Order: sequence, then C-alpha cells, then structure tokens
Amino acid sequence: MGRAFTPAAVIVLCVWRSVAAAEFPVRPETDVEPLTREVQAGDVIVLQNGTWRDADLKFERLPGTEDEPIHIRAETPGQVVLTGQTEFRFSGTHVVVSGLVFRNTDGVSDVMQLRTHSERHAHHCRVTDCVFEQTPEGEAGSESRWLSVYGTNNRIDHCDFAGKRSRGPTLVVWVNEEVEQHRIDHNHFGSRPPLGRNGGETIRIGTSEVSELDCRSIVEDNYFHACDGEAEIISNKSCENVYRHNLFEACAGALTLRHGHRCRVEGNVFLGRTKGGTGGVRIIGQQHSVTNNYFEGLRGDAERAAICLMNGIPNGSLNGYAPVEKAVVSHNTFVDCKVSVEIGVGVGRRQSAEPADCRFTHNAFLPDKWPVFRVHVQPRAFVWEANRLESDRMHENELVTIRRSDLLFTRHDDGLLRPVSAEGIRTGIESGEKYDLDGHPRSDATLAGCDDPSTPLRQLPSAATTGPSWRTRQ
Repeated sequence: MGRAFTPAAVIVLCVWRSVAAAEFPVRPETDVEPLTREVQAGDVIVLQNGTWRDADLKFERLPGTEDEPIHIRAETPGQVVLTGQTEFRFSGTHVVVSGLVFRNTDGVSDVMQLRTHSERHAHHCRVTDCVFEQTPEGEAGSESRWLSVYGTNNRIDHCDFAGKRSRGPTLVVWVNEEVEQHRIDHNHFGSRPPLGRNGGETIRIGTSEVSELDCRSIVEDNYFHACDGEAEIISNKSCENVYRHNLFEACAGALTLRHGHRCRVEGNVFLGRTKGGTGGVRIIGQQHSVTNNYFEGLRGDAERAAICLMNGIPNGSLNGYAPVEKAVVSHNTFVDCKVSVEIGVGVGRRQSAEPADCRFTHNAFLPDKWPVFRVHVQPRAFVWEANRLESDRMHENELVTIRRSDLLFTRHDDGLLRPVSAEGIRTGIESGEKYDLDGHPRSDATLAGCDDPSTPLRQLPSAATTGPSWRTRQ
C-alpha cells in the first residue's frame, strides 16, 4: 500500500518523485491514519468501488502543493457510495476530493468537513464532482450539515446536492478572523422540501456572532431548483461576499442578506414559475448592492418579495435586524412579480429604523397586473432616478414617479424577456454600472434594466451545465 525503500535509495527517490506519484488504494477496512503519514505531494488516494457504510475517514494534514496536489478520488467516479453514519474529514493544503457519492447519510452532525481538528483546516483545497443526496426511500434523519467548509481559499464545484429533509443547512461556510475567500461554483442544488421551521437553508455563509467579519467568498454559476427548505435559500451572515450569475428556479424562498454588510448580488436570474412563496433578494444591513438581476414570475411578498428592504433595530444585537442603509438597487428587470419592491417589512416598536440613504436607479418594471411597490414605512433620503415602467400596466403609486415607457421586450431562446432595442429603456442618465446581466461591458450606460440588447448572451446555469460531469441527467 505504501512505498518501501532503503537509505541508499533516498537520493534516487527524490528524482523519481518528480516524474511519478504513489497511489494508495483504500478499502473500507483500511486504517487510513498510518497511510496519511506516508502521503506526499502529488500522491493519489483511491477509494475502492462499492458501498461504504458508517465510514470514518480522516485524512490529516495532507501536504499537497499548488504544482503537485494530493488527490482523494473514487476508483470509478460515482461508484463509491458512502452511507449511514459516515464522516469524511480532511485537512492540509492543495487537496482535491472527487467522484464520491454521499447517499442517505444520518447520525452525524457533519458528513464532510474541511478540517480534522478545530485548529487544523483545509487551505487551497477542492471538492469536485461529488454527490450529496437523500433519496425518497431514505429516512429524514437527525439534524446534520452535509458539507462544512473551513479554512481559506477552498473551492466547491460541479457537485450535486439534492433531497435533504433533515434540519441543518446543506452547505455551510464557517467564518472566523481569517478572510476565507472560498469559491462555490457550477453546483446543482436540487430539490429541498419545506422543513417547516428555521434550519432549512441551502447555503449559509457565517453566523450572527461573526457577521461583522469579512469573508469575501464567491457563489457563482450555480443552479438552484426547488430549494424550498425555508425562507432563506442562501443565508448571508458575513461581509463582502459576492453572489453572481446563479439561476434560482421555482425556489420558495429568497437570497437573504441576513447579517453582514457590503455584499454584491449581481447578474442572477430568479424565475418563480408563478409558484407560491418564490422570492428574490432580502436586504438587511449596510452598503449592499443588487445590480443586473432578472426577476420573473415571483409570487412571494413581504420577506419574499422580488426586492425586500427590512425595517431595522437601532443599535440592536448581532442576531437582530441591522438597519438598511446605503443600499444600491440598480439595473434590475422585474417581470410579472407579485411585489417588485417591498419597503419597511417588519416595522414596529422594536424594528423602528426605516431604510435610509438608498439608491434605486435604472431599473425596468414590467409588472403586468401587480403593484410595483408595497410600502410599510416612508424610507428616508432615497434617490429614485432613471427607472422605467412599462406603460398601461400599473396604477399610479404614491412613493415615486417612474417614467412610463413602451418597453419593447421579446421572449428569447433562453426563456428570458429581453429588450428588442434600446428604445424605451434609454434614460439619458449615466450610471456607474459598466456590465450587464450577461457579464459583458455595456455599450450604453444610460439603459434601464439588466440587459444591454447589443451584447452577447451568457448561457444560464442548468441541470446540464452544473453538477458532476460523470452523472447522466434526465
């Protein structure tokens, strides 16, 4: 399983390792602790095909490098199934875990952790092409987290998460004094049925206790489908994270900036499919920006409106509602949403701080029969500029006057309503937004809405473009 050599072979070994890595086969009965002490940069740990029940796999302090990462992989991608009370933990640097299936796991608090000890975390590591799932015949089970991300500069990509019915977030990023800078991309987050209480988030980044710390992680190019676990599909609880180019389809919840400040939500598509409770972005805290997003067919209101600005608690605790201040909501397109913008949700004696000093600019509203605004408290020092409203589709509102225009949109092959030309969405007022929904430079910074009709289209995330490359999708 390992390698054996005499002292005389040491010099030769140094040359040999530059052209060949060692491979360590692991079976369910293998004791991996002595094995991990032998593994060196560039080596490969191969898990034998089959079903592994109640596996306890702990790979400690693996010393990979950027040029020679250590791989932990399935013998055949998708044919190593870990189930029951399985725990998979690893720490170290530059480790790649791939091809594993975690199915109907139960009885442990964390199925996979990117750490082996409270002070031994993973750094510059990657989890890719893995599946975390609960099948219909599996028991709901006890509270658990499927994937807990610790350390810094790790990547979670091309994985599939679906069917979780137990309490606990599907994926958690843990935040501390280090700036984590993780990347979560090209994953398929599939159906998660309603939990009926808190604790059903699909992704949570941070906790209220550390919510004032910078995390600077990126969640991009993921496909979220029917993630109905609770009101918060994503629960942001740290600062300076970026959520971009994701597709949320028929998800009964919202991307919630619950705690933290200075986060960016940009270039995402929210398709409600007229399903009840489907929402967009809920804003709490300071200096968030919500730009270039597309919202259509959302049927949520209050906390699940397309855009919700909560009322805050003055000088409140970290687990309360921080006042909304200096938010920017710009260049978004709203189509047939039950409530496009809801302001001052939760207002009361305790939540008495109204949203303040926010900017709503260059948004395009195509509301159909629905009201654009629902206002619970008059916001303070808002700027309303260069927004456009499709004519003859809405009654006058008391909050702000939006210029009515003939917004010429057509249904594109990707299913989105996109402007035919700049006519009707040109405002004559420059904005600071340089890019559009598709991530391309705008030809005209005066256009309202998320899409510049002159730029190329970006392919939307889907079941076919996310998740493991080896898994055949129906």
